[in-house]
Amino acid sequence: MKKIGKYLFFILLSLFVKVTNVYAEINLKTDLSSDEVILGENLQLTLSINSNSDFNNEDPDLPVNSDFKIVQAENSGRSSSSRMNIVNGKTEFSKTVTQRYDFVLQFLKKGLMTIPSISVNVNGVIQATAPLNIQVLGANASKNSQQNVVRNNIKGQRPKAIQNDPFDVDDDMFSQLLKQRQKILEDAQNHMNGQNQNNNDQIPNLKLDVNNNESFFVYADVNKSTAYEGEQVTTNWYIYVKGNIDTLDRAKFPDLKGFWKEIIEEVPTLQFSSAIVNGISYKRALLASHALFPIKAGVSVIDEFKIKATVRNLTQFGWGKPNEFTKSSKRLNIQVLPLPSEGKPLSFSGAVGQFQISPSLENYQVKAGQPFSLKIRFEGQGNAKVIELPPINWPENLVVFDTKSESKFFKNGQSFKEFEILLIQNQEGSFKIPQIVFTYFDPELKKYVTKNTEELQLMASKSDTAAVRLSKKSSTDQSVAAFSELTPILEWPGSFSWLAYRDLFFVIITSVGLLILSAQFLKSYIKINVKPTLSNIINKKNKQIEVARIKKDFKSVGTESVHLIYILLDHLNSNQPQQQNISDKLSELPLKYKEKYEKRLTEIFQYFQTVGFAPEEVKVQLMNQKNIDQELTDLKNITTEISQDFERST
Repeated sequence: MKKIGKYLFFILLSLFVKVTNVYAEINLKTDLSSDEVILGENLQLTLSINSNSDFNNEDPDLPVNSDFKIVQAENSGRSSSSRMNIVNGKTEFSKTVTQRYDFVLQFLKKGLMTIPSISVNVNGVIQATAPLNIQVLGANASKNSQQNVVRNNIKGQRPKAIQNDPFDVDDDMFSQLLKQRQKILEDAQNHMNGQNQNNNDQIPNLKLDVNNNESFFVYADVNKSTAYEGEQVTTNWYIYVKGNIDTLDRAKFPDLKGFWKEIIEEVPTLQFSSAIVNGISYKRALLASHALFPIKAGVSVIDEFKIKATVRNLTQFGWGKPNEFTKSSKRLNIQVLPLPSEGKPLSFSGAVGQFQISPSLENYQVKAGQPFSLKIRFEGQGNAKVIELPPINWPENLVVFDTKSESKFFKNGQSFKEFEILLIQNQEGSFKIPQIVFTYFDPELKKYVTKNTEELQLMASKSDTAAVRLSKKSSTDQSVAAFSELTPILEWPGSFSWLAYRDLFFVIITSVGLLILSAQFLKSYIKINVKPTLSNIINKKNKQIEVARIKKDFKSVGTESVHLIYILLDHLNSNQPQQQNISDKLSELPLKYKEKYEKRLTEIFQYFQTVGFAPEEVKVQLMNQKNIDQELTDLKNITTEISQDFERST
């Protein structure tokens, strides 16, 4: 009977608890570590959700305004306690469940400030706290009032927000622990502020015409808005993001029509650093850097750089859900000024910037009738690639046999162009290479600058071999020379004469050369005009991906896989216009392919896009979640299916 009585007791107890849970009471309580605070110091706000039974809730939403900022927000956990009281022979059960959140606030203005109402979704019902008032004192104000608050707390006089607590318990020890925790938070914050102060010189503090409410934006930074024709305009495209980027797709590169473009840097992997824009912290990464040279006077447009990205923003309690956005940099107009016609000399060859000219010879002793090389190098700040060799007044017996050039542009804006001129001096004795006059336009000085090289003195000695004597066709042709005297006649032994069969040998050699060239041309023509099948393209691309996988070059695995998906979509959308955006390509799929492939291709594309283009930590996290070998298997399977479907339909 005693056992049965115990069972009945526990059954009745369970029923009682269930009935009381139906009538759950929810109470929200807010506590402040003090009702006064000095401007710039931290204040702790504690939100407690109390109930007599279990409950579900979402994280609270503390509105932020210009009066204060949230230094730290923390979910401090949930606690539960049960109590059984026997009064006059009656047994009473009570349960208390408390969920606590702590906020560290820093006020930015002095005076009587209001902490707005805090909203919380508890069991599907929105509940809110009452607003709180806080007195913010000036930095030099006396702390007597704060000391009085402390003394009152010691005497047992508690703040109003606590006096009305229906779940009030004696928590002096808890208050002391709270104060100690607050001091630790303040020390940590002061340490961080000190570090930030030391790093202020290293973090860019920018004032930009952008919308700071956006999750990320793309910004084109140009070093000038007005330039002369041919003058360098350096343009850097940056991405600024508040949170984390999961995936990124360079949806549209700038066309840059109207400019000669030299690539300074195009970044394959984003490298983020800190930046402050209009007082708000961002992470910034360079997308591309180009040196642009306007081609003609008027208005030239630097068009937009479009980025499509999936980002996660930081909330008070961690990273939020991923959201996909497409953003573009603003189009920028560059006013291009014409080069002045006044004072433009004949030696101007199109160079704009600041340049030097320097000739060089391997040897100042040459052989008469034998070729030797003269190098003329132009280098400096600007685009040296446009420089043409200025007119040179060569001596009568010095003939230009051939000319070739080499040029290069460097990341620091420097460039060079070097001409190598093959010369032949017909006469023995001393001779001179004349001055070379070179003119460029200096946009800083806003005038033409002319520079001269010094004359070079050379000595031509008698050649050890039969010399080839050349002469100029005309006084104005400096690059074409013709034979004026024949080389000595060379004869085979006996009566065989080379000259007698010279024309025959020439015809034979020319014919053989033409046959070889024709064969090469036919081979190239067949190769170009025979269009490879989709299966051949897929097999070739899969081999490249497999090589990268074996080398553990996962970045190449990702980029090549993304490229393969683009190829598949281009073939499936053969009758549709080419789109740069992957979403457009997927949405334009024919109906017979859309239901079968769209969802699978989207998932595979997002995976490999992250592997190929996302920051390292995001890529590693994804690869730990989803095995890359399995994803590659899925990619091969779907490419095989698409190839078979496509070839059957064609």
